Amino acid sequence: MLKRIFLSAAFATCAAVFSACAGLASPAEPVVKEAKNEKNIIDVEYRDLPGDYWNLLQREGEKWNFNFRPYDSQFAEILWSDSQLQRNVVLGADLEGKQPSALYVSFNDDGFTLLLFAAEPGTAESLEKGSSRPGSIFECFFMPGDADSQKFDHYYQFMCQAVKPCISGVFPWLMEDESFRSVEGMMTAESHTLAHGNIIKVFVPWDPLFDRLPFLGGKRDNIWRLSVIRWASSGGQTWGGTVHQQGKAGYMRFPEFTGDMKTRIMKNLLIRGWDAYKNYLRSAQLQPDILPVNSTQHYLRDLEKNPHTDVIFAENIPFRKAVIDPMIAEIDAYGKTIAGFEKLSMDEQIRFYQTVAPKLFNTKYIMQKAYGAWQEEQIFGKEK
Repeated sequence: MLKRIFLSAAFATCAAVFSACAGLASPAEPVVKEAKNEKNIIDVEYRDLPGDYWNLLQREGEKWNFNFRPYDSQFAEILWSDSQLQRNVVLGADLEGKQPSALYVSFNDDGFTLLLFAAEPGTAESLEKGSSRPGSIFECFFMPGDADSQKFDHYYQFMCQAVKPCISGVFPWLMEDESFRSVEGMMTAESHTLAHGNIIKVFVPWDPLFDRLPFLGGKRDNIWRLSVIRWASSGGQTWGGTVHQQGKAGYMRFPEFTGDMKTRIMKNLLIRGWDAYKNYLRSAQLQPDILPVNSTQHYLRDLEKNPHTDVIFAENIPFRKAVIDPMIAEIDAYGKTIAGFEKLSMDEQIRFYQTVAPKLFNTKYIMQKAYGAWQEEQIFGKEK
């Protein structure tokens, strides 16, 4: 089992910061602490964020994590925490040209959210000179699946910034299939400029992660790997290793999920999966009536959007009658249970969800596999 090591220094730092804010302690000197073999960890809070999320830095500063390391191989193991600087960030005070960063993570029934703060003391000067304001660029990756697992699974990597477009790059390292769905086009981001920096809000819906939900493993304490790297003008800063370094990533720890929380998340996903399934049924792959007269042009247009060869099931009537129509009838029948999902016991809810959600979200892949098997049977069946 992967050993979990938590940073008590982070909590001590926060306590010092807010004692100082309350006038109970004098400003602390900058602290540089050896942190070899230690990893950052942040608790993920269950909540709906307020509309003025950017004010959380001042209102709830104790929940933010400032433990960014210098991004350099020589100093990658050094954790620096300057409680005086953190206090100035929370109070919106002068940062004396420094560029600290901070992280906050929450989740709700629809997905999880990263709030990324980047101090940018040079913003006013840039505007006065007529220059572009600092973009506050972050490179992030997260890895679903509990960190106790020895297996390094695929991770989701993206870049975001304060200036539009706020999502500046998404890097899916695997081809999309039943087990991997890119977050591109699904995650959203926005930013807000403060007097002393920028806050970027990144939201990742549960939809592409429907089969990787933190509570599906049956554990009370689920920890996902998270790496947040800021490319600042003063030098790179990292909250969890260097780029692609899964073994050095930090941790985001989800709380124990209540039964009500699990029910709401699963039902929300079943409904959104139902919509995705019904939308797919209305596509040209399954509706002969909407195929254009000049089907060649249809194929060409479709291939421009989709680099993979599409199977037009609607043109194969025997396959549709033998396989697709019964499959649709089976999935349609799940709607009644989805409507009364709350009436099931928790064990029944999880079993139903794990059976039905893949059929809703992966309808296209399931049908394509079925078509391949059907064709093989038609061609080679008599020889077997």
